[in-house]
Amino acid sequence: MTRSSEQRKKPNRRVARLGGVLLAAVVLQACGAGPSTDNAPNALSGPSPVVRDWNLITLQVVTPPTRARSWTLVHVAMFDAINSIEQRYHPYAVTAPAAAGASSEAAAIQAAYRVLARRYPGALAVLNPNLATSLAAIPDGPGKTAGTAVGDLVGNAIYDLRIDDKINDPGPAYVPGSGPAAYQLTPPNFAQPVNTGVASWVPFALSQVSQFRPEGPYSIDSHQFARDYDETMTLGVACPDPASCARTPAQSQTALWHTEQADIQFNRIARGLTPSRGLGLLEEARLFALLNLAVIDSSAAVFDAKYTYNFVRPVTAIRNGDADGNPRTVGDPAWSTFIITPPHPEYPAAHGAVQGAAAVVMNKLLGKHQGFDDTMPAVPGVTRHFDSFDDFTADGFVARIYGGKHFRNSLKVGRKLGREVGKYVVQTQLQPVRGHDDDDDDDE
Repeated sequence: MTRSSEQRKKPNRRVARLGGVLLAAVVLQACGAGPSTDNAPNALSGPSPVVRDWNLITLQVVTPPTRARSWTLVHVAMFDAINSIEQRYHPYAVTAPAAAGASSEAAAIQAAYRVLARRYPGALAVLNPNLATSLAAIPDGPGKTAGTAVGDLVGNAIYDLRIDDKINDPGPAYVPGSGPAAYQLTPPNFAQPVNTGVASWVPFALSQVSQFRPEGPYSIDSHQFARDYDETMTLGVACPDPASCARTPAQSQTALWHTEQADIQFNRIARGLTPSRGLGLLEEARLFALLNLAVIDSSAAVFDAKYTYNFVRPVTAIRNGDADGNPRTVGDPAWSTFIITPPHPEYPAAHGAVQGAAAVVMNKLLGKHQGFDDTMPAVPGVTRHFDSFDDFTADGFVARIYGGKHFRNSLKVGRKLGREVGKYVVQTQLQPVRGHDDDDDDDE
């Protein structure tokens, strides 16, 4: 059922019960300490690297299934720690008391460290030297001491508030349905699907994972499905002989380019762009926090839809195309994809949703016409230029067809879903407090 625009834009009051802990906007109280009103010592003459540094440190210690959630925890903790001192935006969840002159950089570093040390206690051999190196760049004194105290409070509070959000819990075993439209485990590995427990996840910003759930996919016996089927069958096939392949070498490169996960792509792009933008520490922390909030909640929204509709992947549909009840489709029992299919249902496209959400945040905070160069591990030695974030996501859109992973309608719906989540995040999270103008560019 489609929700009204009023329902879709309703601000999240951040009230969700997590294992007995009431998640709400929290102000930490401490006897004899209060928010700093003198922020002059925190003014920066140039961009500080600490947000980017701890973004990379997070990437070093996380395991893939936990990466997006961990990045989000780290970045909302860094934002709330800095903002506790500078008091320019509404927090994600926590405002800690801060003595006058507290170091925002020390607060950010300690908040990131505290989250990661609790999340990955086995990684202290990596985390502790990085903490020492980061803090060593800040002069010793009361400001550094006060800043680390703020960071410790905020890091612990954010971790505790999200400790039972279910996002990294193993989900139930998947039981495939029946019929030609039902998702089945896919070759060559026939791996169990991931994120099957999404219905129990507590989102970071959305009120519930189903908040933007789209309508279902095209009927498998429709002419629209047959059109998309033919496109993916033609362009997404594995070609032992490239000379006989309908997909061009440039299209094959695009398919390979976007095999990297979208959260890694956009965090890397943000790390590359922010130093030249002259952002203050708080503004850079806000960008990374909003980016990762959009990434994690678009993932939640798209997997909710996937396991609502459980739609068949191209490799299964095309191999069984002669028995799908659609006279317009021609099956090929030997058909294989150019890129291996990931283990979850087809509709809607997760990569498109996450890229779409991330692009909305980047458009909002860095501008719609921000060009950049990028490289990808899957295509070593090649640098490509993109004129904008939307240009990049358009490339990612067609990549999933060229790889044989998706049908076009799934990509359209996934991208739209991601954009809705991204807009909701930038409209409801980390907003300027009264008296502080938001100078960001208008979003699309």
